[in-house]
Amino acid sequence: MSELAWLIIIIAYVVPIYIANASPILIHGKKPLDFVKKYKGKRIFGNGKSILGFLAGVMCGSLAGIVIGLVFPEFVLFFGTTYFLLVFLLAFGAMLGDVVESFFKRQLGKERGEKWLFFDQLDFVVGALVLSLFIRLPELWFVVLVLVATVFIHLITNFIAFKLGLKKVPW
Repeated sequence: MSELAWLIIIIAYVVPIYIANASPILIHGKKPLDFVKKYKGKRIFGNGKSILGFLAGVMCGSLAGIVIGLVFPEFVLFFGTTYFLLVFLLAFGAMLGDVVESFFKRQLGKERGEKWLFFDQLDFVVGALVLSLFIRLPELWFVVLVLVATVFIHLITNFIAFKLGLKKVPW
């Protein structure tokens, strides 16, 4: 496969995932995704996960992928008719991975904003990549590259969001 083809794959995957994950920081609501329900005496997701934030992540990540597909039709040609389904699954998977991690974090007694190294940085990518398996099996080197790069990118962007007052903790 050509270098351009690999670049297309990386952009097509990463942009919807990262946009989905970042969107709830800017677009969030007050209605908790778990409706304040508990599981085994502990909140299911906590106040940090809202219905609006979840939907915003899915919509913004999907929209980013759609825009990329419209501006660069070679992406759509490369992936075929499944491209738009792929970007939706990536965005939805990113949000799903984030709430699954939040569930386990609450069940382990970790508080909102408490650092959980690697899980906090990779939950959304793992969720997105798992759901993308319905469309395409990514190469192992690609998965490793995205996971390693995400740890660093996530830490840097969260620090910037913290400095801008968008997040309460720098991780």
